[in-house]
Amino acid sequence: MGGQPGVGLAIPGAMAATVGLVLLYQTRTAHWESWAYAWALIAPGSVGLGLFLYGLLTAQWRVARSGVPVMAAGLGLFLAGVVFFEGILGIGGRRIGQEAQLLLAAAVIGLGALFVVGALLPRSWRSATGPAEGWGPERWKPGRGAGLPGSGWSSGGPQPLAFDLAGATQAEVQLDFGAGRLAVGPAATGHLLDGIFEGGVRHEVAPGGRVRLWPDVPWVGWGWRRHEWQVGLTTEVPLRLHLATGAAEAELDLTEHRLAELRLRTGASQTRIGLPKAAGYTRVEAEGGAAKVRFRVPEGVAARIRTTMALGSTEIDTRRFPPSPAGGWASPDYDAAANKVEIEFRGGVGTLGVG
Repeated sequence: MGGQPGVGLAIPGAMAATVGLVLLYQTRTAHWESWAYAWALIAPGSVGLGLFLYGLLTAQWRVARSGVPVMAAGLGLFLAGVVFFEGILGIGGRRIGQEAQLLLAAAVIGLGALFVVGALLPRSWRSATGPAEGWGPERWKPGRGAGLPGSGWSSGGPQPLAFDLAGATQAEVQLDFGAGRLAVGPAATGHLLDGIFEGGVRHEVAPGGRVRLWPDVPWVGWGWRRHEWQVGLTTEVPLRLHLATGAAEAELDLTEHRLAELRLRTGASQTRIGLPKAAGYTRVEAEGGAAKVRFRVPEGVAARIRTTMALGSTEIDTRRFPPSPAGGWASPDYDAAANKVEIEFRGGVGTLGVG
């Protein structure tokens, strides 16, 4: 079939082949107890293998790359099952040696460490092709999402969506975004929100300029989707933005917005946020796990930063925001500034940057 439709056959084909190989092994060895952990080789392991092989054979490198973490997850679950069921419980009637147990345990630990390190690395380290065309605020076209290229084996095509201001004097937008890539910029004149949503989107609208968006995740079928959203938000009325992301790469250009409040909760992600240049007072509350979060404060805007970090690190431009006697960092003219932002960040093992 080729192209994107061929993924629909590559995945069940890889699963069927893996089931056959497992049954072949069990038939020859009568080791039927291995089903206790061999299922991980079928799902998610063979799903990732199907994506990887199909992407290589058809030169669709994004499809191939999307299969690697899925395949690794299956292998990790399989190894953990071998350690527990064979090494500890001995369900096959024999226990593996202590050296083999240590080796398998070390392999599982190393695999988990690779997931954590991979989530923290910059995208340029993880992708030979670099950022996709149209990504980033410098390529943002107000009022129309250019659409980010499809990736992985998403069955949800680009979905346009727009809501008018309809006389609202303020806006409150909640974006519950999972894994994928998110770009936020200005909306077209008269729009409360607009954009293009790769992978699908669901929404709720309430009076008073309130909108909530979340990914459209199917319940059945081969429906795993990588979501890539390009969202425009109004710059015409005061805005309160609540953003929750998982394993995501997010870029928010809010320099032109009348942002009154930003609440951010993120996991293993990279998030870059350009704060407003003429919004008066803006309050930012951010919470991150294994996250790298960087705020860009425009010239002429004062800032006050407070952080509570577990094992993370901070990268603050102390020339603009020197240490404050009251704790944290602050612009010398913060109290008298007409435009200022207050940033409060709570983190785990990530990095906070403000410049």
